Amino acid sequence: MKTANVIEVFMNDDNPYELSSILVNIKNGGSNHSIQRKAIPLNPTSYTVPVVGEQVYVIRAESSNSSLGNSGDGQYYYINPLASHCNLNVNIFPNLHAIGPSNVGSDYGQVSLGVPNVSSGLSNKPKLGEGFSENDKVQPIQPFVGDVIHQGRFGQSIRFGYTPTTINSSKKPTWKSTDSKAPITIIRNGGEDFTYNKFTIEDINEDDSSIWLGSKQTIGLKPSNGFSLGVIPQNIYNKPQIVLNSDRIVLNSKSDSVLISGDKSVNVSTPNWKADMDVIFSQLESITDALLKLAPAITAATAGPFPVPSLTTAGPQLLSTITQVKTQLTLMKQ
Repeated sequence: MKTANVIEVFMNDDNPYELSSILVNIKNGGSNHSIQRKAIPLNPTSYTVPVVGEQVYVIRAESSNSSLGNSGDGQYYYINPLASHCNLNVNIFPNLHAIGPSNVGSDYGQVSLGVPNVSSGLSNKPKLGEGFSENDKVQPIQPFVGDVIHQGRFGQSIRFGYTPTTINSSKKPTWKSTDSKAPITIIRNGGEDFTYNKFTIEDINEDDSSIWLGSKQTIGLKPSNGFSLGVIPQNIYNKPQIVLNSDRIVLNSKSDSVLISGDKSVNVSTPNWKADMDVIFSQLESITDALLKLAPAITAATAGPFPVPSLTTAGPQLLSTITQVKTQLTLMKQ
């Protein structure tokens, strides 16, 4: 296994055997000589695409044209970039072949604080790869002992965690639980707290978009509007629940239905109304029952020697409509 400097990242699929390949500069032993080779991800199902200037580990092994007893020329495979600056967004090394010392600042101290594209006032900015935009405000998620965390370069994260009992950390969990062993999974996309290379923590009310899968945690969501009586708030409810939060949530079915079912109730809350679906349909059923009780009076008013002209036509139509509504409600009732 050797370290290699990333020179180029390929984004086309011209060669089906070199998908997601990169061009690397591999130092040849202890000499000053190096070779350039293409490398593909070691694990095709989970890998981080490096940016130009980062370092990766490469391994030489069998290639697609290898046969039994013949490894051919071999193939280089790369592993995720080295976290030289412990930064999620960019971890380029100074004085690399692909960048050069004149492009990244005057000394290693500057570079170790991140690529100083803006603060240094350099006119010759490092070329990190086609289409890539550096973001020096991406923060890593606060880890807790035993967590499994996956993070992207632009403020995305997935935490497979729990609720630690003793916390000696920079950031504290924003969730609570009486059972420290109960699992929690948090999918987060973007946040508000930006300080270079300082931990941040998921905040369901501040993150751009997030999905929380709880088991025995209370999650401090602040809903846009209150729910009807009987609904236990998220900061009190400590049973399994899934909470989604964003500026907008769209549920769409391309070819079938969107199905929502609640064992206890289905609540809807808007700026002007908060209601339980059971209550709404029960009230509607009560109204139709009351109107149907008026049917004999309406029939009588449209018959006899002195009919009411305004009910002669409208009366039967009204009764027909009410009857149809009552039939539909009866079919919907469980």
